[in-house]
Amino acid sequence: MKCRISRFLNKTIEIEKAGVARVAIPFNGDLTQNADFLHAAMLFEVADTAGFMAANSMEETYSVLTVDYHINLIRPVRHEGILATSEVVTAGKTIYVTRSDVYSDSGKLVAAGQGTYTVSTIRLTDLDGYSD
Repeated sequence: MKCRISRFLNKTIEIEKAGVARVAIPFNGDLTQNADFLHAAMLFEVADTAGFMAANSMEETYSVLTVDYHINLIRPVRHEGILATSEVVTAGKTIYVTRSDVYSDSGKLVAAGQGTYTVSTIRLTDLDGYSD
């Protein structure tokens, strides 16, 4: 895993099949806000990464880039890791739309999001770690 933020957050990333991805971030007390809840930025991060991976798993030549991401925060998370599952709901020639659900380790739905990703001109083979 070459992406610095992924290494920093100790993320696990799994492509279930083309268009479907799962991304998890284990609990880390340094990622909480002042009331000891997991910071909402982590919910966004895991959902967007899952959407990105789902979209990019369908693109064979170029990397995708996030154009827009909307997230609904449903409930706070305290002392648990999180897991996002994402699926491509629309695949066009240059735009992918994904839907992501984020769950706490105890299985509660904590956030739901939708992302739009565009196909860039960055060749996948030119990226560090592509073959990983």
